[in-house]
Amino acid sequence: MELKTSDEYAHLAIEWQHQVIALLKKKLGNFDVENDLAEEIVGEFMFDLSMLHDQEEITVNGNAYNPRIVFDDHCGNLITSEESNLHEYAFESTADAYGE
Repeated sequence: MELKTSDEYAHLAIEWQHQVIALLKKKLGNFDVENDLAEEIVGEFMFDLSMLHDQEEITVNGNAYNPRIVFDDHCGNLITSEESNLHEYAFESTADAYGE
């Protein structure tokens, strides 16, 4: 597989974020969490997850790593980007999911 940096990455990452939000929204709905509270939980979670992805690092066995989402285009390419700003979209994407 070839690692490919592409402008398409931002659109793919935002769609991934929308899909994660939809999963969380559905799961919270399954547990009868009231919509306003669910929206707040989802927004806060997505912001923190996005910050972990965009600006944080994890340490495993003393080695530091920056988490990255990579997209496989099923043509032998892994699409990525050197920069990500998902945290900037977390609350807006959540509001979209809740119809605001």
